[in-house]
This record gives sequence, C-alpha cells and structure tokens, in this order.
Amino acid sequence: MSSFVIAAIAMLAALVPLGVVLCRAEVMSAVVAYEAIGSVAVLVLLLLAEGFRRPGEFELAILLAVLLLGGGLVFVRFLERWR
Repeated sequence: MSSFVIAAIAMLAALVPLGVVLCRAEVMSAVVAYEAIGSVAVLVLLLLAEGFRRPGEFELAILLAVLLLGGGLVFVRFLERWR
C-alpha cells in the first residue's frame, strides 16, 4: 500500500465530524461543512488516483472540483427555502 492510499484513508476519517456538523448545525455551518466535504472528497480522489497509478482517474476529481460551486449554490438555495 502506497503512502498516497494511506493519506487518502486518513483524510476519509476527517469526513466523519464534517458529516455530523452537516446534519446537526445551523444553515451557515452546514454550508461550510458541505464545501469542506467536497474539498476533502476531491483531495481523496486525487490521492487514490496517484496511489493506484491511474492517471485517467484525475479527470473525475477535476470534474468534481468544478461542479462543487454550482452544487453549493443549489444546496444554499434548498436550505434557504426549507428554513
């Protein structure tokens, strides 16, 4: 197992507290947690692509990074209506 895969596993552990904040916090804290989860997910995908030596998988991480902004705006709009 390469060090990149070990780092990806360690970063996945960081998603647990962010998920708790996302579910239980106020609206603005939930939005920040959502954006942080997205950033960590992009980094995990990049680390896994490098760890397994599959350069074609970098495209998925780049696409996710680009779509995070629009997803965040939709999430805020949804929470604004729900509140």
